[in-house]
Parts: sequence; structure tokens; C-alpha cells
Amino acid sequence: MNRSGEPDPEFFEKLWRATYRRAKRLVEGVLIPDEAAGALASEIFENLLDRYKLRPSDAEFSAEALDGAHDHARHNVATDRTAQSDPQICHDLEDERYEKNLDLDRLQKKEGGGFSDHEWNGLDPILRPFGFHLLLRKGLGNQDAEDVYLETFAELARERAKDGKAPVEAIVVFEEVIPLFSKMIQFRAIDWRRKQGALKNQPNTQSSFEDLTEREDGAMQFEDESADPDRGLGQLSFDEIYRQCGEVLNECQWHLIFTVYVAQSATMGELCEDPEILEQLGLDPDHSISKKRRILNETLEEALGKLQKCLLS
Repeated sequence: MNRSGEPDPEFFEKLWRATYRRAKRLVEGVLIPDEAAGALASEIFENLLDRYKLRPSDAEFSAEALDGAHDHARHNVATDRTAQSDPQICHDLEDERYEKNLDLDRLQKKEGGGFSDHEWNGLDPILRPFGFHLLLRKGLGNQDAEDVYLETFAELARERAKDGKAPVEAIVVFEEVIPLFSKMIQFRAIDWRRKQGALKNQPNTQSSFEDLTEREDGAMQFEDESADPDRGLGQLSFDEIYRQCGEVLNECQWHLIFTVYVAQSATMGELCEDPEILEQLGLDPDHSISKKRRILNETLEEALGKLQKCLLS
């Protein structure tokens, strides 16, 4: 190793295990064999140790290792699936959320400037239960939920102005379509709640997912407090909400609310891998991803419920 300073064996041992776990379960529904995950983790470590002439900070080295494990693992899985024409390679057999993977290569295939492969016919039955579960929890009625769901589904195949690519083209393995779609539909649900009065009379004025995620003023549910002094609760800025409800939530809950809904600086998956967050939620790194997500979602829902009660009291 061409490095300065003495390495910390305990740090590298813990990080290697974390890198191995990230490679083994890069996204819910994908399960890479132990031997392949271990080999990938070792390869990533060797490459990083050779790359740095001076020892980087633990945080920098950890980020490089974990990001590398995620990126290399999913590209390896995608390559194997394409080479063998088998979208079920490395799919977790215990994942019972849907019957089987669709062929992502066919879903991403463009013909005549659009996506028209028959494989798309199988995507709606997979995404609909997830979409409606989220929308009904957000308080949308069946018809409103149907409208928001269909528009979000259509947007999966809609090219963005900035790069000419559709959201579905951003994923590398099929299992990523569920977290992608969940993120998209949650943004649409927020937009619907913010504009539900106007949408009753103007059903075609919804913002696109691109607009919702790329606005310079950040998350749409926390708008500029100077915009309208007579606005409703749904348009309060984050600072106003914090001033009114500062003692309602604990430090961890405020951190999660800000990270997920305001700064949008981390995905749910990334939070599930954050050691500090896991510790505050009473979770261990070895707990299953489904348990981590469940506890994290419950914590966020509890926090949002407390904020709503505080603001309406």
C-alpha cells in the first residue's frame, strides 16, 4: 500500500463488512451471492488503496467504498442479465412483492422516439399496488389517486428537457423501478395536496416530476414565506413550521424531516445505511432493509402527524 499513516484495522474491518453488505444487497430485491459480493468488496478496497497516495479521511474512504460497491454491483448484475437474457439473475427469491422481474432492456428500448415494447404491459400490475398504497396514505381519494397514478406512470417514459432521457432510462437493474416510481409519485402527491383546490377545476395543471425535483426553491411543500401572507398551512415555510413546533419533535425527527422533505439531500435507501441514523432509530446495520425502511417510515409518519397536530391546534 502506498499510503502515509498507520491504517486502523478496526475501521477497515467494519468498512469492509459494510461494503460487502452494500454489494450483496445493492437494492431491495437484488441478492448477490456471498462469494461474488466478497470478491467485489475486496477488489474495491484494493483499487482504493492503490489510488490514494496519502491516506484520505475515513469519511471520504467510506463514501468511495460504499458508492463503488453500489455502482459496480448493479452494473455487474445488469451486464450478466443482458448477456444471459435472463432478468431473474440475482433476484432475491424471498422477494414476494411481485411475481418476477421484467426485462429492463426491453423496457428501455426506444422505437420511433418512444417506448412501445409489449414488456410495458407488465409494468402497471407491478407498480399500481405500490403507487396506490402511497397515494391513499397521503389522503387522496380513489379517483384522484387514479389520476395522479396514471400521470406518474406516463411520466416514467417522458423525456426530460435537460438531457432528453426518460426517468426509466436512469435505472440500471429492474428492481430500482419501484423506489424510483415511489419517489416520483410522492412528489406528485405533495403537489396535489398543495394545489388540490385548483386541481378540482383545472385537472391538467399538474407540474411534471422534473419541475418538482429541479425547482431552485427546493421542496414545494415549504415555499417562500414572503410569497403570500394569507396562504394556508400547506404553504408554510420550513422556518415557520420550526418556529411554531420546535419542541414537538426531537432532534432526530427534525433531522429526518429536513433531510427528506426540505433539503432532499439523501434517499431513503441512503438513510437506511447511515450508522448514526440507525443508532438513533434503535436499529443495527445487520437488520434487513425492509425492517429499516419500515422503522424509518414509521418515524417520519409519526413526526408529520405531530407537526400537523401542532399546526392545527
